[in-house]
Amino acid sequence: MATDVNCVGCLPPKPSMPVNTVDDFVTKKLSFMSFNMHGFNQGIHIVRDMIFSDKIDICLLQEHWLTPFNLYKFNDFFPGYMCFGSSAMGSVIETGVLRGRPYGGVMILVNNELHKCTHFVCSDDRYVIVVIGNLIVINVYFPCVGSVDRLFIYEDVIEKISLCLENYPDKTVILGGDLNVNLDDNNAISKLFNQFAADSGLIRCDQLVPSVHYSTFYKESGDTQCSSTIDYFLTSRCGIVSDFNVFDPVINFSDHRPVVIKCDCVIAPYLFSAKTNVDSELSASKMSYLRWDRANLVAFYELTRVSL
Repeated sequence: MATDVNCVGCLPPKPSMPVNTVDDFVTKKLSFMSFNMHGFNQGIHIVRDMIFSDKIDICLLQEHWLTPFNLYKFNDFFPGYMCFGSSAMGSVIETGVLRGRPYGGVMILVNNELHKCTHFVCSDDRYVIVVIGNLIVINVYFPCVGSVDRLFIYEDVIEKISLCLENYPDKTVILGGDLNVNLDDNNAISKLFNQFAADSGLIRCDQLVPSVHYSTFYKESGDTQCSSTIDYFLTSRCGIVSDFNVFDPVINFSDHRPVVIKCDCVIAPYLFSAKTNVDSELSASKMSYLRWDRANLVAFYELTRVSL
């Protein structure tokens, strides 16, 4: 778990995020990042650097490529964050030995300081949804060009997300992720998503700050270079968004750039815990994982030999 806050002398610890009390609620300025990792090992250092340097509170990650048995790596690498997500490879692993390259997977990392005002809603191979204060946060990874039944998958994911949003009419929506389509194009996929956004009252955050021109996806192979904008943030209340940016790290092994927004989140004061209290609670309920690479295999072999 994350280390406790150390106080200097008798002074109380400084809050890590600006807090403004209005009536009976607290408004906190939170930083969100959406990033297609292009594999856990390729993208992990970008996520770690962004968390430390830019103080990211919530990370929406796509394409971590981890199997269900390896999702614990997020807990190991980010002990200061709660992890909500899924693997896209569960059905493949169940059928036998993995063949071919890994793929897919979505994950949301939420700062432990938001522990008491966060709860998990649902997840699937292509999306994960959590509620944080007055926000319902959706991380989505839509199929790319050339995927089998791409339009059908798009329709299915949108329908499931729409049904979920109907259960939270009082929440402000923050939707981010890799849409795998340029929403300014004129094709069946872009029309489908833009219609969903219009029906749900969602506004693109990149249109709120038109001075940001970086493409979010780029590929360089030999003499061929291509780029496009396919990673987005959308919200149902543009007034809460105070910043939008696309970062271009010097060293980046993914073929996507991280997209970051800052927005306001309203939290009831009794739902916000000091970091020290959160850490103690999470430590008490810390999950355990079976690690065969660290197990006493000799003892296991002997026990099964005798029993069988």
